[in-house]
Order: sequence, then structure tokens, then C-alpha cells
Amino acid sequence: MSDEEKKENLGQENPVGRLMGKTTTYEVSMQVTDPNVLRNTYLTIYGEKDKEGKRPHYMLNITDMYSDSSGMVANLMVLGERPKRPFEVGAEVYKAKEEQIERLLGIHNPPEESVSLGKLIGYPFNVNLLVKNFGRIFITGKSGSGKSYSMGVLCEEFMKKGIPVVILDRHGEYGSLKVAAKELQKGDNNQSEFVDKIIEFADLKINKGGDIDVEYLFSLDATDIVAPNLCTIVNMRGMDLTVQEMIAGKLLKKLYQASTSRRITPFYLFLDEAHLFAGKKRTDTCETVKLFSQEGRKFGANLVIGTQRPQLLDTTIRAQAGSWIVHNLTDIRDIDVTISSAEDLSRDNKNDISGLDKGECIVCGEAVKGIPLFVKVRPRLTEHGGIGFNPLDFLPKQTIDELQKRKQRILGDKSANELETGKTIYQEITAPKTSDEYLDEIAELRLKIKELEDEISILKEKLTKVEEGVPTSTSEITFDDHVEDLETELKVWQEKYNYLKESMENQDFMGGSEGESSELILDMQNKTIELEAEVQKFKSRYTDALILAEKAINELKRRSK
Repeated sequence: MSDEEKKENLGQENPVGRLMGKTTTYEVSMQVTDPNVLRNTYLTIYGEKDKEGKRPHYMLNITDMYSDSSGMVANLMVLGERPKRPFEVGAEVYKAKEEQIERLLGIHNPPEESVSLGKLIGYPFNVNLLVKNFGRIFITGKSGSGKSYSMGVLCEEFMKKGIPVVILDRHGEYGSLKVAAKELQKGDNNQSEFVDKIIEFADLKINKGGDIDVEYLFSLDATDIVAPNLCTIVNMRGMDLTVQEMIAGKLLKKLYQASTSRRITPFYLFLDEAHLFAGKKRTDTCETVKLFSQEGRKFGANLVIGTQRPQLLDTTIRAQAGSWIVHNLTDIRDIDVTISSAEDLSRDNKNDISGLDKGECIVCGEAVKGIPLFVKVRPRLTEHGGIGFNPLDFLPKQTIDELQKRKQRILGDKSANELETGKTIYQEITAPKTSDEYLDEIAELRLKIKELEDEISILKEKLTKVEEGVPTSTSEITFDDHVEDLETELKVWQEKYNYLKESMENQDFMGGSEGESSELILDMQNKTIELEAEVQKFKSRYTDALILAEKAINELKRRSK
């Protein structure tokens, strides 16, 4: 191509690299000549003119970058339409133009019809994805990666469009949706634009910022919980995990039944830390969540699943996710599970996932056009709350008064029998355990800890043999699923311990003295801490042990020849 043709077709652009090595119609390598080319840079290769004198272009993204003796090299993959024959070696590569990127990725959609997630990393483009394409949403990322923040952004986007939202809030974080982000607060008026759309059910003795006592939750009809322009938060902070699970199960079943009979409008249910409610062990609640994930969409019962540990979530639920929002993960098995489950991700994305900064994510699946998007999540319009966030610390008195009036309007048309029935259901769920039940539970927990301690001891013995060069089959020291799930199980037990501790402090527990009860809890907590330390130690040495095992096996084979 002559200089005149370049100017005619490409303007004043300069190439950022040239194709090298083997080329195909879908994968190529490029010698990078421009230092401004980064991992998330979109690129273009122009083809030969057609009969009408138009020059086609092909879009590519970078799957990997590395340096060798020749300089910086990038491996590229064709996005969208492919050429009919392999690219020419030496062909020039250009940075894609803004209009080419927007057209290819399908991120420029009307705000009233789309979810505004943030900006495309490395570009000034807003990522606006059509709401109708989302379906079931799976959000994952390790602690502190921005997973819960993204869930809050989705809540805001759905509320802006009047889409009903139900949030099962384990830690009392989502009441912050009532409060404007610090950057948007004006004087003493700190309420968010959504405050009139939110009803929060909570144990008001623990969570002062709730609107209605959670004991009335089951007095209401499904249409009181799911309605246009309504966000219902079920704040379960302070409840035993078993109680939370039972509340979640009963509520989900109620909403699912109402959706199948078309009594409620289509809605989104948000379930964070879903692996605790819908893990690999079969429970009634897990089965209901599976039902939601498998059948709910056809009835308008959509699900937003959040979890730090995708490997621990029920595989059926994980497989039903249509759209994925992936934040930083570092556990190799969590990364592998995510890549194998999420549409459009491949092994090339392993380093991308582990290299994401806080607030960055990869969006893939039904919500995008077959091309994973690297997105910097936008700032929230509301405060990002921590555990036990109290909106009353921020809202003006007038707003608080209005929320109280709304409580009366919601409960006012319920009969005494309806209110009493709902309270009875709640009381049955949260009824205090007897002394015998407490003793049985503690005995069960102690037994489980002992089983895991024994399992760790066996694994340590095998590890010692490997390190001493004793020939050992690699399969003998592979992680057992129970050990892989250990961290989450310990987290669950810790919550149970805390609940038991609070219960013992509030009643004459088992007839024993306060000192004896505290000592019992302390003993269990110490065992848990010791076990966590053993697991971390074992995991940190596990990879080295496998390598040593392979060496021992190979050495044995060599000597036997």
C-alpha cells in the first residue's frame, strides 16, 4: 500500500506493530513497535480493497504479551468477522478507532434500556449493556476485590429503571442504598435518590436503621415484597447462619411460587455469599436456589449470585449463570472453575483474572457480544456500607419520619390473624434451642473439628514422606474435597460459635457458670484458629510437595530400569 493510500484509508494513523511468524484467520503474533500498546488495547488490521473500492478491517484483541530478544511481542485473536484467508506476514497493525470499538462491542446503548457498569479499561467509553441480555448474573471475586461494590451498582441500575429488587443481606450492608455517596451529599440532606423505594426488614433491636421488624416478613403477601419501584432488603445481621438459611429458603419458595403463577412482576433476587446457602451439600434452601436458577428466568424470577469461592457453590447453580462479572481471584481452583463455567473465558484469561486491580472486572456471557469486556466499575451513587451500616446516622429526621409512616401503611391493611400467623412462622424459625440441643450441636462441632484434625495429620504424614524422598503416588497427596472446602466450613462454624456465645450470655446456659461457658467457647475458638493455621501451612507447601513427589517417582522409575 502506498503512502497516499494509507492517508486515504487510515488518516494520519501510524502502525503500532507488524505481523510476524505463523498467521491464521483467527490468531496471529505481532512485533509491537509502539510502547503505548497495552494488554487491553484493541487493534485493527486492514485488508485489500474489494470491488467497490472499500477496504475491510478486522478487529483483534491481545491475549498475551511478552518480551524476547526481538523486543515486545503480542499474541492476538480476531474478534467478530474473520478474513477468508490467513493474514499476510508483515501486515501493519493499527490501534482501533473509537467508532470501530463501540460498534464491535455493542456497549453504546440507550441509558433507559441498559445497565451502566463503568468504563472500558484503557478507554473513555461508558459500558452500557442492555438489561434484557443479562438474565441470571454471577458475580465473583475474592474479599476486597470489589464484588459487593458491583452488586450495589447493579442494585442502583435496576432501581433507576423501576425493576423490583429483593436483597438477602447477611451482614446489614445494603441499608447504605438509602444514603447518597459522599460526593453527592448536599449539606444535611444525605439521602439517596432511592430512599423512597426501599423497605428494610431487620431485627430492630440489633439493626436500628431497619424500617420494619423482620418478624412481620412472613405476614406479608408476595406482592408486598415484590412490586415495581420497590427494593426489599431482608437484613439478617445478628442471626445464626441456620436461621438465615431457613429465612432465605422460606422467602425464596414463597417468591418462586408467586412468580410461577404470575402474581408478581419480574424481579431480581440478590444473594451474596451464596456458597453458604447453596453449597455442594444438599439442603432445602439449596434446592430452592437451584430451582430459581434453573426455572426462574422463564417466570421473571431472576437471580444475582455473589460469592468469593465459586468452587464451593453448587455446580448446577453455577452452570445456570448467563452473565458473569469476574473480579480478582487468586486461588487457582477458583480461577479454573470460573474459566470452565463462564462463557467466553479461556485459559488465556488466567493471568487477567489474577491481575485485576480493585474495582476492575471482566464481564462475559449473555450480557456481551461474545467478547469479554475489561471494565473499571463506576463510582456508586450511594454509600458502600460495611457490616451493620446504620442509615439513621445520615438521614434527616423528616425522611426517617416518612419511613415510619410507610411501615404503618404496609402493615395497616393486614388483619390481626395475618400478623400473628407471620410472627408465629418467624418465631418457629428463631426459637431458642434447648440446653440439650446446644450440647448436641457443640458435640457435633467438636467431632467435626477432630475429624478434620485427623485428616490434616494424615496429609502431613504423606507430605513428610514426600519431602524425605520416600516414593509416593501423586494421587495419594492430592487435596481431598473436604480439605478444599475447609476455609468456608470454618467460617460457618465461627459464626455458630459466636451465636452460641451470645446465647449463653443471654440465658442461664445449661445450668453452668458463666466462666465455664466462656471457657467452652474459647476452647472451640482456639481449636478453630489452630486448625486454620495448619491448613494454611499445608496449602503453602502443597505445590512443592507435588513437585517432590514427581521427582521421587521419576527417580524410582529410573533406578528400576
